[in-house]
Amino acid sequence: MLRSMTCFARKEVTGEGYGLSLELRSVNSRFFDLHLKMPRQFSPIENRIRQFLKEKLIRGRVDLYIQFQTTDEKTVTFEPNSSLAKAFLEAVEGLCQGIDLPNDLRVSELLSLLKDAIVIKEEPLEEDVLWTWVKDPLEELVSSALEMAKKEGKATYEDIVKRVNRIEELSGEISKRFHETQREQIEKLKERILSRLSDVKEIDESRIIQEAAIFADKLDINEELVRLESHISQFNKYLEIDRQIGRKLDFLVQEINREVNTISTKASDSTISHYVVEIKAELEKIREQLQNVV
Repeated sequence: MLRSMTCFARKEVTGEGYGLSLELRSVNSRFFDLHLKMPRQFSPIENRIRQFLKEKLIRGRVDLYIQFQTTDEKTVTFEPNSSLAKAFLEAVEGLCQGIDLPNDLRVSELLSLLKDAIVIKEEPLEEDVLWTWVKDPLEELVSSALEMAKKEGKATYEDIVKRVNRIEELSGEISKRFHETQREQIEKLKERILSRLSDVKEIDESRIIQEAAIFADKLDINEELVRLESHISQFNKYLEIDRQIGRKLDFLVQEINREVNTISTKASDSTISHYVVEIKAELEKIREQLQNVV
């Protein structure tokens, strides 16, 4: 069954001393393209997250947002940057002496002027601990997103099947029309040749018939019809495969379109040309749908 690249999911969890919020969005893309926004504490597990998402989602432009809140006071500490503050105060004292002003700088004013006077330190979290926190919520998040993608993929599948069935019908009509008019086209070709050679005294009619047959053979679309039927059959088989087949289906659409173009060129019949236009319209709609299929 087809799976769409478009999906969305959100997950929030709380554990002992922490809270996590995850949000995933995905849209169509030729390749797997992950844009990850998360706290810097989670950098040690970035590769694990990327690999996990790539294996599950395969293709698409994916945006993953991770927010982390801690309720454990031990993980964050505030330390004075004494050396920096001392150097700053010495500079202020030198300035005051230089312009003969009293140094009445207070602590509150120091903190407003010197942002790094107090340093916030966060206890580093172990990689395995981080992955333990993230792994299960991430799996649930992706599972929810894939459910949405499968539902959309089902609707896409049903639409494509309907269009492929229509292409098969039109292909059958082209084949029927071609075999009905093939002999008629040969006779018309023969008549046109004879009419143009009406002033010629000696005419080898058998040779004319032979040349007409050769020319008519160049207009034969049987091979194209056989290949068209084969491509459609293969397309239908791929539709039932439960894995990434978007690119293969897109390639087959190109092959079907190529055969249809050749039929249109070779078959000098207005009815067949009309069928070809209908087929190309259905192919274009299928191609648009496949742009969002994994």
